[in-house]
Amino acid sequence: MSQYMGLFLEPLIEIINRPNTPKTLLENTAITIGRLGLVCPQQVAPFLQSFIRVWCSSLRSIRDNEEKDSAFRGICHMITLNPAGVVNDFVFFCDAIASWNNPKPDLKEMFNKILSGFKNQVGDENWRQFFEQVPPQLKQRLSTLYAI
Repeated sequence: MSQYMGLFLEPLIEIINRPNTPKTLLENTAITIGRLGLVCPQQVAPFLQSFIRVWCSSLRSIRDNEEKDSAFRGICHMITLNPAGVVNDFVFFCDAIASWNNPKPDLKEMFNKILSGFKNQVGDENWRQFFEQVPPQLKQRLSTLYAI
């Protein structure tokens, strides 16, 4: 499947970034991209920066379910392989993971590792500056869920 990834991924990235795309199409496209990242993260991760903001915004408002779970697992694998691809839109990722009501323990641990990894990578002062820019409600939710 990995040899065909470009054939699948390019149109999906185009769809997710297209203005005025219907909400359900955005959600389904985001889930598909996440699932592709679950099975072929090495092929999808290099493109992370081209879709991560819309991806996060598309999935933040859907209810917790297996589709959302698998999509987020895929995005976590991609972020692990290409953390630079999410740096500019990290607040959107934070907002998306805060949208979960009850992630499975292993998924929550993936989120926690990414948050901790970014915090450690940028250093305390830069993290503090970043976190000051986070909206208060999101800051509270992240602090409650992930003790950051």
